[in-house]
Amino acid sequence: MMNRAAVLLVLFFPAFIGCASVGRPIDQTAADKIVKGQTTREQVGMMLGSPDRITKLGNGDTMYSYHYTRASAKPASFIPIVGPLVGGANVQHQMVMVTFGPDDVVKNFMSSQGGTESGTGLATGTRPNMPDVEQGKRPQ
Repeated sequence: MMNRAAVLLVLFFPAFIGCASVGRPIDQTAADKIVKGQTTREQVGMMLGSPDRITKLGNGDTMYSYHYTRASAKPASFIPIVGPLVGGANVQHQMVMVTFGPDDVVKNFMSSQGGTESGTGLATGTRPNMPDVEQGKRPQ
């Protein structure tokens, strides 16, 4: 009975720990439509949704921050015995920050996307394989 439980745990546990995310994916097409000096706070809210963080700045401006991070374990991580030597994770991230003046019009904004890869053992220092970030696409 114990052996069967151990086998099931080994087979199904990776499915539960293979991916994790924080925040919501950011619609980059919508973020690219933000125009400094023209887009309003209400329009940004309609395009990107409610921000993850609202910051009041000392000069009276307000900043909306949107963040998304997704980490996926590399399949090699789940290979028995050698997984710890060749495994790791791919991490993709997005960030948009929009600053509004007292008139609720976009004063400044920035958008960032990227990816990193972590490796364990023999896999450290390899180049990330994340084509959806490299091609400018956003995970849905």
